[in-house]
Amino acid sequence: MTGAHRRTARLGGVGAAAGLLAALLVGCGADAGAGGPGAAEGGDGGGGAYPITVATAQGEVTIGSAPERVVALGFSPADELISLGVDPVAVAVDPATLEEDAPWLVGPLTEAGGEGGLEAVTAPELVTGDGGVDLEAVANARPDLIIAEAYQVQDAAAFERLNAIAPTVTPDTDALNPDWDERLLSTAAALDRTERAQELIADLEAEFAEVGAQVPGIGERTYQWVRADETGYVFGNGSLFDLFGMRPAENQDNTQTAASLSLENTADLDADLLAVWAPSGERREELESDPLFQELPSVEAGTVYFAGLDFANAINSPAPISLRWLRDELAPVVGALE
Repeated sequence: MTGAHRRTARLGGVGAAAGLLAALLVGCGADAGAGGPGAAEGGDGGGGAYPITVATAQGEVTIGSAPERVVALGFSPADELISLGVDPVAVAVDPATLEEDAPWLVGPLTEAGGEGGLEAVTAPELVTGDGGVDLEAVANARPDLIIAEAYQVQDAAAFERLNAIAPTVTPDTDALNPDWDERLLSTAAALDRTERAQELIADLEAEFAEVGAQVPGIGERTYQWVRADETGYVFGNGSLFDLFGMRPAENQDNTQTAASLSLENTADLDADLLAVWAPSGERREELESDPLFQELPSVEAGTVYFAGLDFANAINSPAPISLRWLRDELAPVVGALE
């Protein structure tokens, strides 16, 4: 499928974990529903399609009735639910760091919390500092459906423990970070909202293509997406840029299986557009004073994008709201390719 498939990583508590998640995975707006947390009005099937059986990476999961209390164990699950018109009752994000970690979710989650606002729906205790799931905290949320991140249930035992609390859904793939459209369709299937998901996918593809269409020869323009470490550059999955109509540079590793690029080979960052995340301010300053980096084609052309933690989280947690945020973030630098 066409899409941005990225691995997600989660540092102490959810906020710190978000930074770790972005670091590991770069290294390896839809309207909010108006019915308050858990509301799921107006689904494709109106609730009459249940029980529904959904294929997951750990086997089939049956959801007996239309969910009323859905728990989201990360940025993407929350984004998907809200985009599909369902307000989660609990989301594994930290309200204290959400503006830094995932600013695109602040407004939608505040609305989803109703009169209680952001605090009513955010539940950082659902996950541990290393990105694991706190089963007791999840059970205390009394879910009747859990939307998890794929990496959280990679082994059967972890999945079974979570699924024993409530039906647990992730895409039917072994990938740690599935394609964004595959994620969305998986969540939609559990909610009987596949038609809505298909509409969102078509809309998003058209919106990105519209931005790319402003650039002559966009199909020949190349991209690279890297994290700038002290010892070199680590390729992340940049297939998000495919949505603009661009193509990966020859050495761009969207599979995240190749070796990192050493500092002496900085010149190999020769794409038309370079997106680079320097996890610290000091590393950013080093790049800005590094003659090898400053001689890169994208730097000289003004088509380098310096990413922050929010961008790294967005590209690693792709869903409709974060994708629209990314589109708006990247539109100026994509447009500069002219």
